[in-house]
Amino acid sequence: MSTSMNRLQISLPEWQARFLADLAEREGVSMAEIVRRLIQREAEAAAPVGTAAIWDIAGIAEDRAPLIRGTAVSERPELYLVGTADEEG
Repeated sequence: MSTSMNRLQISLPEWQARFLADLAEREGVSMAEIVRRLIQREAEAAAPVGTAAIWDIAGIAEDRAPLIRGTAVSERPELYLVGTADEEG
């Protein structure tokens, strides 16, 4: 998948330009790639709360209720939706 890119020209103090060039050389990528990564990291850190993927929270809860007939809800959800084990008979 191709991503549209925008060209941007920026001015940096000498120490920042040197830092950027050294980091790019160490990582074997372009200075532009380093800037893109830094922006990506900042954008992810600034993402509003509640935008996490469902898989980021899957499995974090503890089930404290006993199993009905020793059966997990994922195996027989109808046991948990229609009533208790006593009502099922």
